[in-house]
Amino acid sequence: MTDVPIRITPRDARHLAVAGQRLAAPPPRPTRARALELIRHIGYLQLDPTNVVARNPYLVLWSRLGRYDHALLDDLMRRRELFETPSLLLPMSDLPLHLAAMRAYRRATDGDGPTTRGRLEGAGGGTWPKRAAEFLRKNAALRRDVLARLRREGPLPLTAFEDRSEFSWTSGGWNNERNVTMMLAVLQRRGEVVVAGRRRGQKLWATAHGWYPEVAPLPSRERAREATLRAIRAMGIASAKAFKWYYAFNRYIDPDTLAALVREGALAAVEIEGLRGTWYAEGDLQRRLRVLRDGWEGRTTLLSPFDSLIMDRERLEALFGYRYRMEIYVPPHLRKLGYWAMPVLMGDAIVGSVDPKLDREKGVLVVNKVVLEPGAPARAKRAVRGALEELAEFVGAEKIAWGRAL
Repeated sequence: MTDVPIRITPRDARHLAVAGQRLAAPPPRPTRARALELIRHIGYLQLDPTNVVARNPYLVLWSRLGRYDHALLDDLMRRRELFETPSLLLPMSDLPLHLAAMRAYRRATDGDGPTTRGRLEGAGGGTWPKRAAEFLRKNAALRRDVLARLRREGPLPLTAFEDRSEFSWTSGGWNNERNVTMMLAVLQRRGEVVVAGRRRGQKLWATAHGWYPEVAPLPSRERAREATLRAIRAMGIASAKAFKWYYAFNRYIDPDTLAALVREGALAAVEIEGLRGTWYAEGDLQRRLRVLRDGWEGRTTLLSPFDSLIMDRERLEALFGYRYRMEIYVPPHLRKLGYWAMPVLMGDAIVGSVDPKLDREKGVLVVNKVVLEPGAPARAKRAVRGALEELAEFVGAEKIAWGRAL
């Protein structure tokens, strides 16, 4: 199979990216089975404590499924169809893919394995192996206490534990001095404890023994192939650099596997008109493009700042010509888009952003700001209003306070 790149248009590339993320065509009827299949296809939902409108996992599903019962996601957790890491929600069916990294992290934090940057770090809630190993070693008593109580009493919330640490986790960030929180996060990444459910929004922690199914980790070569193919199906199109941003699979993808899959025809090397470098798509690219060109049907929806379509800001700008930065930490007077600006996907274009906030006491979705791109079509305003009305319905707002935003 030749590795000479196939040349495609930027529009083709956008179609591949949007369709890969299941954001083309009208949303399917939301069922538990469809939600699980969607998460398996995407590979992960990023966890983040920010709850301006709704938490990220719920918003990512809403953008793809439309209005659904929030309990659907919780039910998948209860049924053990999903499992958590400190920063990701993953399909349990992917445990064989992720188990090797979990075990490697355990060896590294035991002091028995390498701590190579970029492999065991990232998307891990700040639980870097070298620091975590020192934290565990100096807080052996706290670790024993946490595990003993969970074995004895069953699932417990964070608030059930006293901070009996002898060595504090000092970071200067959100986790500074949160010693029990970080102990649980480290033990979670090691595969010793799990989030077994939630009670009134609080995580319930339990020992991992007997909770995970008995499976074997994929061998390294098979793991790299599976991760690469899964990532490209979900991304639609990606450069070698862009793979590093796809959190469920990035640590397993390497240049040798990419090259081998291109030689075999499982991946196609691609050139995008007007863009530099080699990109990659699925091997049956020509067939996929014919299907997309003949039956393209876009939708208008709002995207969480942590949505996997837009998390790689460099790729977003290259493919969609849209420059986006989160402004949570930007002083209010310097914000251009807003605190929780949600990009607006309209068909195969990002036409602007909306900065909403849910006033839960009053049941009002407040629209602080709408910023449309200079080239946005005339119908964009109506489409944005429709998307905001759908969002308000999903989060339970009885009305929308538009102000002068649109």
